[in-house]
Amino acid sequence: ICALEMAVLEIQANGDNAVSKEAIDHAGQSLEDPLMREFIQSCVLTEAKTRPTAHDLLFHRVLFEVHSLKLLAAHCFINNQCKWDMENTVHPFLTPQRKNALILILDMTEMYSHVSPLELDKFLEDVKNGIYPLMNFASQRPHPIPRALSLSQEQMETVKTPTPEPQETETRKVVQIHCNLEANEEGTRSHLSLFLKMDDRLHRQLSCDVLPSDSPKDLASELVHHAFISEEDCEKLACFLEDALCKHWSGTSTSPTAMAVMY
Repeated sequence: ICALEMAVLEIQANGDNAVSKEAIDHAGQSLEDPLMREFIQSCVLTEAKTRPTAHDLLFHRVLFEVHSLKLLAAHCFINNQCKWDMENTVHPFLTPQRKNALILILDMTEMYSHVSPLELDKFLEDVKNGIYPLMNFASQRPHPIPRALSLSQEQMETVKTPTPEPQETETRKVVQIHCNLEANEEGTRSHLSLFLKMDDRLHRQLSCDVLPSDSPKDLASELVHHAFISEEDCEKLACFLEDALCKHWSGTSTSPTAMAVMY
């Protein structure tokens, strides 16, 4: 109905009066685009069983989008990434099969040597984080049965409280850290910037203000809590921050930037 109101001027609902079925049918027939007319008329059918589902509408010719080869290959790359050596995720691709997979991710007009590795890393990370989903390929799934309905009466008596959802954790390892500390004019606090390189060659940049009273262990634990680093890297990162912050606050550091390689 909202689409019809935008497409034609004959339906001007003000919220006080219901739109008649005759007005809806007439407005639908007045649409010039046959595909749009078919799409809208199928959505306003009175019988719920005959109306298309949201999944069906994604494949309608009005909405269906042919994804680029670059995006399709990136999804294929991410889904099969675990089968490849994580140390050489992006480059170098030593086998012809891996090199062909990477070329598919790039635009066909570009050469592998002309593409910035950082741009490719950023695109792959965006795909992994769900920024560019393949909506048209979502499979139909039955509605999940509520947990309470799937338990017997005896099991229900033993269940007192629902199990909390597992917290998301970071599983990738940090292989390299760059740290930059800049003090404010008063010298009461400093701005900390962390540049992390993960074992799948993706980069992560984090920043915050720190005080002399802040504990490096607490800072590292907070990064683990928010799934920025893995639990195994917590102690190593805490030691790195402790060394960098001590040199910074004591004034013994000759450079605001520190770097460490972690294995």
